[in-house]
Amino acid sequence: MPAERAPWRTAALAALFFIAVAVIALRQDANWDLRNYHLYTPLAWLEGRLAQDIAPAQLQTWHNPTVDIPFALMVRAGLGGLPITLWLAIPSLLALYFALRLLDTLMPAQRSRARTWIAGFVIMTGAAMYPGTAAIFNDHIVGMFVLGALLWWAQSQGRRGPFATWLPVGLLAGAAAGFKLTGVTYCLGFIAAALVAGPLRQLPARILALAIGGGVAVAVCWGPWGWYVWKLHANPLFPYFNQWFLSPDTIADSWRDARYVPRSLIDLFDPPLQLLRRSRHYSEPLLADPRLLLGLCALGAWLWRLRPGARATEPVAIGDPAAATAQANAVALRWPLLAFVAVSYFAWAGVYGIYRYLLPLEVLCSLLIVGAVSMLFAHKRPVLAMLAAMVLVVVPTKHPNWGRDPFRTPMIAVKFPPLPAGSVVLTSTEHPIAYAVAFLPHEVPAMAVRNNFMDPQRCTRLQERVERTVAGNPGPLWLLRPVRPDPPASDRIALYGLSVSAACTPLDNNMGDLELCPLARAPFAPICVKP
Repeated sequence: MPAERAPWRTAALAALFFIAVAVIALRQDANWDLRNYHLYTPLAWLEGRLAQDIAPAQLQTWHNPTVDIPFALMVRAGLGGLPITLWLAIPSLLALYFALRLLDTLMPAQRSRARTWIAGFVIMTGAAMYPGTAAIFNDHIVGMFVLGALLWWAQSQGRRGPFATWLPVGLLAGAAAGFKLTGVTYCLGFIAAALVAGPLRQLPARILALAIGGGVAVAVCWGPWGWYVWKLHANPLFPYFNQWFLSPDTIADSWRDARYVPRSLIDLFDPPLQLLRRSRHYSEPLLADPRLLLGLCALGAWLWRLRPGARATEPVAIGDPAAATAQANAVALRWPLLAFVAVSYFAWAGVYGIYRYLLPLEVLCSLLIVGAVSMLFAHKRPVLAMLAAMVLVVVPTKHPNWGRDPFRTPMIAVKFPPLPAGSVVLTSTEHPIAYAVAFLPHEVPAMAVRNNFMDPQRCTRLQERVERTVAGNPGPLWLLRPVRPDPPASDRIALYGLSVSAACTPLDNNMGDLELCPLARAPFAPICVKP
């Protein structure tokens, strides 16, 4: 395969092409998380609703909304789905570009246009990459920062000192974790990589640079939100890890989602095999993806081909000093990359187990598969071999369906009927409806009676506030709910002596069927508030 002179151009063109196709095919985002908190929380923070509202976006009400602010402001301005989707596609575009450049850095000898395009297709069709493109999950933002950090580190090998290499890595990894807590798993991976990434005498400099960069990025990307939540609830990670912070606003619990976490040590090794067949072991919707298993095999093959004395390095070592240097730098990356993959994988499996959080490793495995095949078949029809590998990887993949809608303008619009002064809107559902709360008049608070975080039978300070409001609010109470209510959440309002008193009014809403119902009040026995 002839090497190209400007590989960055091919990588950029391939990334633009695949992301554009995905944006057109997928259409605008309409996933559960968007409906629940990605619109509500940033607007509530900016507009001062969080101090008066109580958990309308359920447990996720307090997820860091910093990175969602541009999206929320575009929705508030009435922009259409297409321009907002193009904005949301930028992290996916950069993540794919960084990945393709990383492939050329790790395996420079076999670099070619054909390999770049094939690798782009394999990466793009991953079960985490494709469905999450231009979605508001923010997993692609984590992927963008992590893959950018990997690329910087790989391209710094042999060119930059430990501080110049690892300070930017720390900044990028810290930004990933600061914007989304799940990025911490990859911070651990970078720490492991730094431990074996060079001479022992430079280890303190590597770790110090990584720590400084990570600390600064976390302070910038998470600090303002953490401080705000601390002032509201005495827990900067509220409601998580409350078994340590003991905020009275919720129970003393970690609030960890352990549905997908392995139950035993042996189960830690299951995901690569379990992902070969369609299941819900690591996701709410069905998915399957062989990339993790095949990527780990490809990593092993790459390490084997780069072992001392292997003939894989011979073609570039003769007559081409630049190519020989690039290959030598790639050889130096092999053990740190193995450490990064191993620690990141086990941290993900042990703490989360949710597949879409594995996006950076899925992308890394995808490029390793194509790259390893290009090495193993460098002299035996490499393009044909890579195409065969592409089919082997892509065909068994099952993409989860997170929810998409046709493009429309405005992307999201909800209109409430005029509400009397002193009104309070209650919610009692586990369906995601907080996006509609973002369109309530500012003077009308929204409070959850029951959802995946609130429950009248679980007394906390927030639940006491709801009970006092129901009992003592002088103005009318309203119930915001789906047209098809979900038991038992919808039945919890009866514990507060509440019942729907008249016909409900459907909302003018282009995201779903919601209605606003007037509530009648009757005396009730106090639950959380002491008489």
